[in-house]
Formats: sequence, C-alpha cells, structure tokens
Amino acid sequence: MVDQAESLRKMVIENKAAQAEKANGLVKIYSIVSGKGGVGKTNVSVNLAISLAQMGKKVLLMDADIGMTNADIVMGIHYDYDLFDYLEGRAALEEIIYEGPEGIKVISGGAGLLEIESLAEETQRAFINELIALGGFDVMVIDNGAGISRETLSFITFAHEVILVTTPEPTAITDAYRVLKIISFYGLKPTVKVIVNKVASSEAGSEAFGKLQATSREFLTVEIENCGYIFDDARVEKAIMQQHPVVLSYPGALSSSNIRNIAANILDENVYVRNVSTLKQLGNRFMKIFGT
Repeated sequence: MVDQAESLRKMVIENKAAQAEKANGLVKIYSIVSGKGGVGKTNVSVNLAISLAQMGKKVLLMDADIGMTNADIVMGIHYDYDLFDYLEGRAALEEIIYEGPEGIKVISGGAGLLEIESLAEETQRAFINELIALGGFDVMVIDNGAGISRETLSFITFAHEVILVTTPEPTAITDAYRVLKIISFYGLKPTVKVIVNKVASSEAGSEAFGKLQATSREFLTVEIENCGYIFDDARVEKAIMQQHPVVLSYPGALSSSNIRNIAANILDENVYVRNVSTLKQLGNRFMKIFGT
C-alpha cells in the first residue's frame, strides 16, 4: 500500500512537472559569484532579482551561501526551513520556498547543498522533479558564497551565465582574477560577466574593469564582459540596515538606477535568449552536477 501511494505521488509530481514545463517554457540561470566577501554580492543578487521581477520575469532566487545565508536579512524575511530540512523530511518543498519582494520566490540551500551529492539518485530526482513541478519561474538567480568552493564551482557549471561581482579595490580585483583563473583553468565558461560595485565614478569603474580585462586577456582563456557599474551609495547601507532592498526603499537612488540598467542589459533579447533551458533540461543540469 505504501509503495502504491509513493508511486501515485511520483506520477502526480511528474505530471505536474510536465504541465509546468509546457506552461512556463524556458529558464535562464545566472550564478553570481565574488572573489572575496564584502563586495556586495548578496545585495546585488537580491536587488537584481527584484529588478528582473519588476521587468516581468518570474524569478527564483537560491540563497546558496553555505552556512552564511543572508539574502533573507537583506530582504527582511525569515527562513524557518531550508533545503536540509526538506531532505531530512522535516518540511515539504513548498515550505522551504519563501515569498520575497515583488513576487520573487526564495529558497535557502543551507547545509542541504552539502548533502545532495551523497543522496541516492531517487531522492535527488524527487527533489528536482518537485522543484520543476512548482514551475512558475523563468529566471533563476543563484547567490553563491564568497570565493571558490566545490559548491560554487558546481553552480558555475550549472548556470548559463556567470556574473562576477567585485569592487575597484586592489585586493578585490586580485581575488576576482583568481576566480577567473580557476574558471579558465577548468574551462568552465568561455565568458564571464563582471559588475564593478561601489565605484566613485564611471571612470573608476571603467578603470577597474579595464585592469581586470587586460590581465585576463594576457594570461587566461576566459573573456570578460562589462555588465555595468554600481555607484557607491550610502542609501545601499541604509537599506540593508532597514532590511529592505534599495531598489524598493530608494528607487530614485543612483545605485538603484544602476541595478535596473544592469537588469535591462542582461534581458536584452540577444543576451537573454543565448543559452536557455527547458524545465526538463534544468532537471538534467541538476543531475549532471549532483547526480550519482
């Protein structure tokens, strides 16, 4: 009887997944990384996800910073459960997906991301099928931990586009280059988008990007693309203290305008349609990086 119930549940989930794929079409995946902490990666991830939603996209934000998840703090929401709770059977998938600002969906990977690889294939596939069955999103934004870890490398491979966040500070540029060096060494991506955050001027942002580009072209095989600059703005820190994203708290702020421009740039038709997946292919990508 239990086996029959489980089989019926599996059939229902797979049917929902098929319906979701038919209804939602294509998914674009962005993995956001940084060479070091303190460059504003999570703040960029959250505000970019919100801006994409304001432009009509249905967005799923995965907070994938193992042990240091803080996208919830930036948005002023609270995680009762994360992926680990789901995998341990303490919560249904619907309970670990939270409603964020402007209708974005948020899922906390938590320590569960460390567990996926060791799970039986059937359990992995059940998670993937349930995620796909929920549907309702056509952009996935992954906020990775700072630096390079096994999980970050996996999600760099998993994503269609990688966005590297840095600041003009020499230490940040050096650490950003180290990320590019690893991506180049393993041949993970031919191109990486770069956002220079906390710039004093457009010239400062252009100079920082130019230095990174020149070094990359000389020593690496990966090409970098200028995704945009975000000005150093006191209202960003003020919004973080208020636990309310800056694009919503201060929509007229220069930093908010910068983020909206970046969102518009990556949604440009020629850029957005390059490398997309159906929901079924999204599941295959999960299995490729976490599968047994």
